[in-house]
Amino acid sequence: MANKLHTKVMIVEDVAAFREVLELQLSLDPYMDIVHTSTSGEAALKAFLEVSPDLVLLDFRLPGIDGLETARRMKEQDPEVKIALVTAYSEEALALSAKTSHVEEVISKASFSLARIKAFLARN
Repeated sequence: MANKLHTKVMIVEDVAAFREVLELQLSLDPYMDIVHTSTSGEAALKAFLEVSPDLVLLDFRLPGIDGLETARRMKEQDPEVKIALVTAYSEEALALSAKTSHVEEVISKASFSLARIKAFLARN
């Protein structure tokens, strides 16, 4: 991803107000392209291969399939995709579970920022 100019982002968030916050934050960077938004893990999985995101911002608590299971299935389809779990829960509480689902980053909704996403992408 470091060689690519633009980062294709998929947002999976069931709360409309926070989804809009994510979209607004990402729109501040001209190199972040939101290629798809979903409100459930099932909907995200249906679109995943078609939109081929570089980065997925994934809520933990979703209707139906939760974020960890969604992440696991996405990684099975594309091991190169970067996944950040964005959650209202404690980052520390989900860190171990996230690793077993191949989530590279856990970000609390309270500390979400474009700078944090850019730092995450720079590390990976």
